[in-house]
Amino acid sequence: MLQAVSKNGQLVTLALLSKSKISQLKQENSPFYCPICKSKLVIKAGTKMIPHFAHRTTENCPNRVGGEGVYHERGKLDLFTLFKSLNLNVKLECFFPEIKQRADLLIQFKKKRLAIEYQCATIPVSEIVSRTKGYQSIGVTPLWILGGNRMRRLGKQGLFLTPTEQYFLHQFSNDPVAKIYFYCPNARQFARFDLACLTGYNRAIGKLKFYPSASIHLENFFEKKLINHLTHEWLLEKRRFRLNIPQKLNPREQKFREWLYINQLFPSLLSSWVGLPVNGQWKMKVSAWTWQTYLCYDFLNHFPQFTVNQLNRYMRTFINHQDQYPLLQQVVDPVSDYLAYFIKLGKMTKIDDQYIFHGSINQHASVEEALRSDRLLHNKLIE
Repeated sequence: MLQAVSKNGQLVTLALLSKSKISQLKQENSPFYCPICKSKLVIKAGTKMIPHFAHRTTENCPNRVGGEGVYHERGKLDLFTLFKSLNLNVKLECFFPEIKQRADLLIQFKKKRLAIEYQCATIPVSEIVSRTKGYQSIGVTPLWILGGNRMRRLGKQGLFLTPTEQYFLHQFSNDPVAKIYFYCPNARQFARFDLACLTGYNRAIGKLKFYPSASIHLENFFEKKLINHLTHEWLLEKRRFRLNIPQKLNPREQKFREWLYINQLFPSLLSSWVGLPVNGQWKMKVSAWTWQTYLCYDFLNHFPQFTVNQLNRYMRTFINHQDQYPLLQQVVDPVSDYLAYFIKLGKMTKIDDQYIFHGSINQHASVEEALRSDRLLHNKLIE
């Protein structure tokens, strides 16, 4: 831990002291105590570590956190000093006894309490969800910031996000765009990624923006910006889906490929109406290509007139429960967003809770025709 209580009852942040002062404290064997369990702590201040305090190995304290490396400690200290410099009310390593959780930082901001979790290592989904819900249960807004070491770029405006990392996506009230945040202490730089759509198992396209730490403000985390889902990057992802043969398939995708084969459908020739970007793709258990193919060929072609309830019953097997993602607070409907494309171009009519689909969904005759049709449909939808 970075902070401890001195014999005079003052909170001391060891890493903010000079080397000579730390050496003096070690020589004097000055006692420092854990703010939670009150046990005596040990000063750790080697040449390859961030100066910090540690419990003795026999201590069992809820404030004791293991596995925090130099990268994490330096980043956490950076965040603390940065937000302090912005004249914010910020506490370092704040423990909440009612939920037995310790936040890296607690910030009072516009009548809200923000618990900052700076996460550099991989942790289980169950821990992300339980810690998030723990803060929410006591009226604290959690804000997870991933270490820059976790960022994997996908072109200029995309990221690789594992299914676990997708649980760090935030979507605040009255903001339709999901976001994920990063901070790198080596580059002293923040990054904010606004998600347009997930295109597959771990591929995401959107808008990636970097902020030098010297110019960041807390408002940058929450500012609302509309995002265009129908980007050029999406067309590239669609081309990739048509032309690339996947080397590995999860069980759901394997079942999908078998269904295509049985129905004499080919991924490279599927209708251009398959694989359109939607808000809330994170709610779906399978890729946009998969559920939209089923919806087009297995549902719309057989049931051109249907009700909202009939649609919901069919799509139920493809949708995750909303409460699985406690950081995503907006109610989104990716299926309704998808059908809105058909309505926009006159391929579908909606009257009250009734849909009427006009026409049918077919395959293309060649890959060249499919790619050309993709571009034409893309251009029509962005008009």
